[in-house]
Amino acid sequence: MHGHMDDAETLVQLRRLALLVAQGVPPEEVFAAVCKEIWRHFGGSTARLFRYELDGTVTLLANEGTTGPHVRVGERWEGYPPAGLTASVQRTGKIGRINDFRELPGGQKYADEGLISAVGMPIHANGRLWGMIAVGSSEGRLPDDTEARMAAFTELCAIAVANAQSRAELVSSRARLVAAADEARRQIERDLHDGAQQRLVALALRLRSVTDADGAAEVAADLMTVIDELRELSRGIHPAVLSDSGLRPALRALARRSPLPVEIDVRLDARLPSAVEIGVYYVVSEVLTNAVKHANATVVLVEVSVGEDVLELCVRDDGVGGADPSRGSGLVGLTDRIAALGGTIEVASPPGGGTTITCRVPV
Repeated sequence: MHGHMDDAETLVQLRRLALLVAQGVPPEEVFAAVCKEIWRHFGGSTARLFRYELDGTVTLLANEGTTGPHVRVGERWEGYPPAGLTASVQRTGKIGRINDFRELPGGQKYADEGLISAVGMPIHANGRLWGMIAVGSSEGRLPDDTEARMAAFTELCAIAVANAQSRAELVSSRARLVAAADEARRQIERDLHDGAQQRLVALALRLRSVTDADGAAEVAADLMTVIDELRELSRGIHPAVLSDSGLRPALRALARRSPLPVEIDVRLDARLPSAVEIGVYYVVSEVLTNAVKHANATVVLVEVSVGEDVLELCVRDDGVGGADPSRGSGLVGLTDRIAALGGTIEVASPPGGGTTITCRVPV
């Protein structure tokens, strides 16, 4: 039995764990390491880490110390007593404590493991109860400061979980970006193949049989139409005005083409990195499309400014509000696009209060 450890050793342990978290090792390894350190730190008989699943079940993710047939790491944790730690922390989201398993209804199997008392600490990550760390002792009641001393270990678990979740979200957002780019390419290919290409072939065939000036003029007029179509199509891929003149003229051109009145206020002194200009352009373009389609707005305000190496874009409409970024694929695509630039995007859309989309992108 180690008894209490001094603060210096606690710091060494926490630093060791924090390093694992910072290096981004897989969460499973962090959990196993946390359990091992807690087990050593508290000289308890057991340390366990549980995850509360969305369907209400519980999974045992890591175990150090005592064991029994009911202890299967990586599997569902079952048959725990309704008044025990697992259930009470899951129910309340607060710290739980059992001072004597021998007196707990359903606590006999833990007493058979040699456990007398235990403390359970909730792990909260990204705003929800994610799991619990429990430490158990065979020496009698755990000291009163156990909860306070476990808090730092619990916090590191929460950070590891949040990091892993952010990383997973980043991976899926990158995958969505690639898929969206591929889909856009396929769409362009289809448009060219079904539209302009076939028309050009038909015109070439007609030219062969044209003998008089009227017929030639007709074909020439048709050719101009196809060229205009191609121009429109390529503008959808990447607006020439954006490459040539920059963001302000490109946004003005967008505003002119919009069926809704759009007020543009762009305060920029210089050109921005091309990826940022394209990102902002597509955000405004997508938001205008949404405002026209869904918002029943009468006017849209677009403001762009740069300060402290950050570009801020704000697009507001006076429409019906109630836009849900998690539902609309367009908004998800924008989130991905801005995230890829290292920026953030916020959507405020109270029902009846219009929609405001704010982006911040480092430049």
